[in-house]
Parts: sequence; C-alpha cells; structure tokens
Amino acid sequence: MSATLPESIAEKIIEDKIQEWEAKKSGRSGKEPGIGAYPFIAISRDYGCLEEKLIPLFEKKFQWKVYGRNLLDHIASRDALNRSFIETLDEHHANQLDQWVHYLISSGALRPDEYLVKLSKLMKVIVTHESAIFVGRGAHYILADKPHGVFVKLTAPFAYRAEHIARLKNMSQMEAELLVRRIDRERQEFIQHHFKQDIEDASHFDLSLNTRTIPADMVCQLVARVMEIKTSTGW
Repeated sequence: MSATLPESIAEKIIEDKIQEWEAKKSGRSGKEPGIGAYPFIAISRDYGCLEEKLIPLFEKKFQWKVYGRNLLDHIASRDALNRSFIETLDEHHANQLDQWVHYLISSGALRPDEYLVKLSKLMKVIVTHESAIFVGRGAHYILADKPHGVFVKLTAPFAYRAEHIARLKNMSQMEAELLVRRIDRERQEFIQHHFKQDIEDASHFDLSLNTRTIPADMVCQLVARVMEIKTSTGW
C-alpha cells in the first residue's frame, strides 16, 4: 500500500470489509471479546528500506489485510465511510471505542485533532474485527496498549536507502538523496506534530530491523516468531 491506491480499488476494499463485518456482527453471540482481541503488526519504516518488497511478503506470509497510508487516509477523509466502519461495531463495543479515545486524549497520548481521532478509531475498529498489518500513520503509538500487536521498525543506513531509491526510481544519486531526506523529514514531522514523539526512539518497538543486513525472508520470520511468542504468552 505504499503506492497511490486508485479510488475505485479503495472503495471496493472498504465496501467488502463493511459487508464482511456487518455479517459477522449479525452472527455474534453477545460474548465477543473486548476491543483489540486480534493480533496485528504495526510497521514503521525509513524511506528506501525495501518496503515495496517487504510489505507484500508480510501480506503473503500472514494472509492479513494491509492498511497503509492511502487506504486509511481515504476512509478517514470520507465521513460516510468513517461512520460505516464504526457502525459495524455493536453498541457495547462502540461505547468502548469512545471511552478508549477519550482516555488517549485525556492522558496526553493523543492530540484532540479531528483527523487523528478518526484515524485512531479506524485502527481500533479494524483490530476489533480481524488481524491486520498497519503501515505507518503512527499505528505503533495508537495501538500501543494492545498486548497482541508486534511493533516493528524497518530501517537501513541512509546511503544504502538513497542508492536503492536511485535504482528503483531511475534517478540520480543526488536526486535520490534529496528525496529520501525530504520523506524522512515529512514522516518525522507527522509523528512529532500528532503524537509529540521522537520517531527515532527505539523503545516504542519490539523489533528494529536493518534491511541492509537482514534478508527479507528472515525479516518476516523474525516478526512471525515474535508474534508467536506474544500471542502465546501474553508478553
């Protein structure tokens, strides 16, 4: 989900999910577990660290839907879609959702920004219904209280990332370096503005993986192993 997602595809994904979750809602017994019961992966990544290769590998290995910036922003920007997502919860879970967002705001973990509140609710609704892979958008802060999530940072040295982007986008090394610096800065500013956090603080992650030195399949295996441990032990 790193590339721009065509609106028609986004709409189809959302429509299918709403229908799926509404069907599940109608079949609930009333003993559904509380919000956040499903395992998930939250990925933060430095630009140029092979995310275009790694994210599809995660999706294939775990067989979970990937929610990246484009899809999440598309839902958050459309009030009707946003409401439809939330309405897939029953009244009890909807009340829990409001209480959770109020707690995040009152505790200072979340700014009372309309966009961020919408984004937070979307992520909560998703993990209430199914396991998922979140890419970016501060998921590791929004979902930090969930014990069955694995929080991953994908990184690599700047020179390696710039060289990779130069090859990937067929641009000069200087152009690639400027692009990597700009996107790194934009991501840092997003986290600082919305969460008042340092994106470089490794304490927010279970794993920080150097994609220059760790092969892609090993990255997936390491995340899968940590997920296995967390879901089996309540780590």
